[in-house]
Amino acid sequence: MSPFGGGDFAPKAMVMKAMVYVAFGLLFARLFYLQVMRGDFYRQLSENNYTRSIVLRSPRGMILDRKGAVLCRNRISFSLVLDSSRQGNLEDTLSAMQRILGLCMTKEQVKAAQTRSAVPSLAVIARDVPTSWVEKVEARQSEMPLLTIEMEARREYPYGALLGHSLGYVGLISPEESEKLHIPITDPFIEVGKSGVERAANAMLMGKNGRRTAQVNSVGREVDNPNLRLPGVGIQEEPIPGKTVQLTLDVKLQAILEAAFGEESGSALFMNPATGEILAWVSMPEFDPNLFCGTISPTAWKTLSEDPRHPLLNRPIQGAYPPGSSFKPFVGLVGLEEGKLTPSTIYNCPGSWTFGGNVFHCWAKGGHGAVNLLTAIQNSCNVFFYKAANDIGIERIAKWGASFGLGKPTGVDIPGEGSGILPSPEWKALRHLGPWYPGETLPVGIGQGYLTVTPMQLLSFYSTLAEGGIRVKPHMVAGPTEILEKTPISESSIEIIKEGLWRVVNGGGTGKACHIDGLDVCAKTGTAQVIVGSAGKNTYSIEKEFRDHAWFAGFAPRKEPQVAFVIMVEHGGHGGDIAAKIAKAGLEYLFYGKEPSPEGQPAQAPAAPRRQDQSGTRDQARLDQGQGAGHAG
Repeated sequence: MSPFGGGDFAPKAMVMKAMVYVAFGLLFARLFYLQVMRGDFYRQLSENNYTRSIVLRSPRGMILDRKGAVLCRNRISFSLVLDSSRQGNLEDTLSAMQRILGLCMTKEQVKAAQTRSAVPSLAVIARDVPTSWVEKVEARQSEMPLLTIEMEARREYPYGALLGHSLGYVGLISPEESEKLHIPITDPFIEVGKSGVERAANAMLMGKNGRRTAQVNSVGREVDNPNLRLPGVGIQEEPIPGKTVQLTLDVKLQAILEAAFGEESGSALFMNPATGEILAWVSMPEFDPNLFCGTISPTAWKTLSEDPRHPLLNRPIQGAYPPGSSFKPFVGLVGLEEGKLTPSTIYNCPGSWTFGGNVFHCWAKGGHGAVNLLTAIQNSCNVFFYKAANDIGIERIAKWGASFGLGKPTGVDIPGEGSGILPSPEWKALRHLGPWYPGETLPVGIGQGYLTVTPMQLLSFYSTLAEGGIRVKPHMVAGPTEILEKTPISESSIEIIKEGLWRVVNGGGTGKACHIDGLDVCAKTGTAQVIVGSAGKNTYSIEKEFRDHAWFAGFAPRKEPQVAFVIMVEHGGHGGDIAAKIAKAGLEYLFYGKEPSPEGQPAQAPAAPRRQDQSGTRDQARLDQGQGAGHAG
């Protein structure tokens, strides 16, 4: 008898045999699945142990002024990055980082950095690190296996705060910006423009990153021996650099205007009225965009954000103010076009006018007497324009204001533009402010009341006036001229208003501080009340924060104007004082090449004007001096 149970063994052996076949079948099926069906996946997974995809960052384009001066460029910078996809212990890495680099960081801080990063596996620990760190991280990689040094091109603004608001600054892309701009986040160092030209021209300035596959050894270092190089290692896609962007700005004009402001706050704009090219964009106080090139410190951010002078406010497009008397030429133009005024229309100004039981004052306490439109513009008579606005009506003022682009953004290519307020009965009703009363039209006639404009809007009006009703789109990035609207204005009306503006500067009017020999400057002063209590008072006797705002706006020369300008000095007092002097400094540079002399040196004598027009008629009838010339709106 068999010790194995005789005939009972055969069925058991068959079962065991079948089980072996099944086991080998399953093993074969698994191997087939892993090596054939999923072979590419696991091959790539295996290769990733010794290859790494490296982003080849494209440099952002430079920014130049109209004459080729470099306003923004790139510099090489190094950043410390913690790559959690690498093999290594986080606690050991953090301990070595503190010991070797002197940088203390907790796990919680690493997680916060990963949360902030566009690529969660790459936590940006520090940017703009010293070159000594680069050497230490490379030499002691085995002790800090999760750390790597990334090289990037950072923005640098050589002129610092001179061009902060116009150039703007860049910052790391956010998920919202990624979606809006259709830029996939494949790198934690992708930067986009956050303000100014950097944002407006972001599509041109941004390049396209490339990609390189690198072969690394067990400690993450690249393999340099070509005999050990694997197939497919090398550049997969070349980076495409961003384009250089040229601006219409003149950096020297910008510097002259900012210097003329001194410690005052406000804005200044100079523009070619025929093309819309912006020659200067001043917003005082400026900020230094280099502060945002690295990680801005909490102290620096607090200083900027809590500064009572609001240095982050881009005043030319975000500051909305009553235009004061700089609005009077617009009222005069509407009156002429609507047949409500003529050059010979005379209103008497005894110093005030009582309307609806309220007294409306002129700035000249004794009044201007009998004045016509030209002398009213020349001497900025309030009573004349109270009466003119009442005769014209708010509906007509609002209609013409809309055609000149008031109450809406001008479309300038710098983001963040405000719209100001162009009041009307409809505007007031929509805001549930009640009906429009006739007495509310009077302050609008002198640029007060509900009316507010941005400096850019006022510049657009004076530019349109200079061009005979053609309104062009203002732009800072060099490009073709774009006509927005052609408002039909009679040549006679334009010439009457130009004559009044010429007298303001050259006929002993309120803007005589901007008189320049040989150059026919046409401009209007403006003194806008900040508080009601300043009416009838000497603005310089009031505390600085309550003083009137000072405006000076116009164009030059009178015939075929080549530049339009607006100066606005917050709490600057009378427009004919500091605002007119700032404009003069800019005009003397543009037309004469004159620059402010270094301190202690004699003033530079003006040369012959580069662009000059002396076509303004100066006969006695045109001069027709009025009374009351002096400091006024």
